[in-house]
Amino acid sequence: RFGRRKSWLVPIQLIAGALMVGGSDYVEQELGLDTLPEGAVAEAANSMNVKGVTFFFFTLYFLMATQDIAVDGWALTMLSKKNRGKGPICNSIGQNIGYFLSYVGFLALNDVDSSENLWRPLLGLPSKPGVGLVSLGGFVKFMGTSMLVLTILVSIFKKEVDMSIEGGDCLTVGNCTGTKSNIGDMETLLKRQQQDDDDDEDHEIDAYEIGIMETYRRLWAVVKLPAVQSLILILLTYRLPCALSDNVKFLKAVEFGLSKQTTALLSPTIVLPLSIAVPIIATKIWHGHPLKQFMWAYKFRVTVVAFVDVLMLLAVRSFRGGSGLILGGEGTSRAIFWGLLIVSTAFQATVYSLQFNSQMTFFAHRVDPAIGGSYMTLLNTFANLGGTWPSSLIMYLIGQFTVPPDCTVGDDGVEVCTGGRDAYFPLQMALSALGCTWIYFMGKRVQHVADLPDDAWRTHFGESEDGEEELAEYKKGGKHA
Repeated sequence: RFGRRKSWLVPIQLIAGALMVGGSDYVEQELGLDTLPEGAVAEAANSMNVKGVTFFFFTLYFLMATQDIAVDGWALTMLSKKNRGKGPICNSIGQNIGYFLSYVGFLALNDVDSSENLWRPLLGLPSKPGVGLVSLGGFVKFMGTSMLVLTILVSIFKKEVDMSIEGGDCLTVGNCTGTKSNIGDMETLLKRQQQDDDDDEDHEIDAYEIGIMETYRRLWAVVKLPAVQSLILILLTYRLPCALSDNVKFLKAVEFGLSKQTTALLSPTIVLPLSIAVPIIATKIWHGHPLKQFMWAYKFRVTVVAFVDVLMLLAVRSFRGGSGLILGGEGTSRAIFWGLLIVSTAFQATVYSLQFNSQMTFFAHRVDPAIGGSYMTLLNTFANLGGTWPSSLIMYLIGQFTVPPDCTVGDDGVEVCTGGRDAYFPLQMALSALGCTWIYFMGKRVQHVADLPDDAWRTHFGESEDGEEELAEYKKGGKHA
């Protein structure tokens, strides 16, 4: 058989890839980029069709959200229990590489100045002023094509094996054909699972086996678990004290005079290597204690990282937008500027990778394998919400408390600005204090969640009946994907 995960994953990804390839020109058209002269991207806002853009990306995100459930479920059964801790490392590295390519990588290749002054000379391409190396439509089409190719390769060469239980090779799609010997092996396997009450490597139940309504009923039972409610509270609140650094820091740096070319250089040289190396190193240091890793990174994030970010922005404002001097002469000021910029970027990438990796590791070890894919998606949904609402709130607060300066042009043609108030720095102080308060009140809750036994995360639906029902299905001729 094709495979129950693949029968969901492959069609969704093929549709998404085809949508990206076929809709690449549509995206540029709806954004108003197709009718603008070269280099006049800033005028696109006047001709953008918000409804068309929303429709395209809503459809794409819907497909990717659906695909995510299949990926989460397959990840839980693809690795054996002893290797399950390596899954979050793969997840963290893969997501960071994807984030780098699709966000920072695209911005760097699309930026006009970076393309003209850095990428074209580096690649030996002819000069083309006012035009980025990669257009949005071309980038979307390339990534859609890559998705189609990779999906076809996975569908042909990757066999679906359930390694979450002993004897997983018997569950390789196409191997368990319902023969007498296979059924006998499956009887032995299921009986062994029923007898081992402490074994958490249960075979996952799919929605098609229990129905959509039953799946949601079980997820609601998961949400009502005290352990999950504590975890949800943590996930929904811990990102607020970090929201300024996560969402506004580099925007403020660009406002103060930091060039996009500089940020394009920082990403491949600092962010990407750290995003790959940090999860691997962290596993060696905090092996088996993901929430200790989480809390260490969080304490560092709301204190040291926030302080370094403030110093970096002050340095950028003085060096790029002010007198050009920070401390001492020009050479010393340049060294301070680059030093703070590199340290701020490295610290941000490190703590983000540490917390994301610890979060995914904890999820993978605590979810109920009986509904693993849906369980993982539920927790990831709350984690994503925890990062989304603070960004909206912090953007609103920045807009409300920032007072723009009064600027006039003198007789000599030089613009002179007076007054005004920048809300970033007082807000950063308030959020750092809020972060320390969060650690004081929520630190014990985090430790409590870490110490809970595996049983606290289980719903125990149908424990006495599941084994008998599965065994009966195999006796009738084998369960196929």
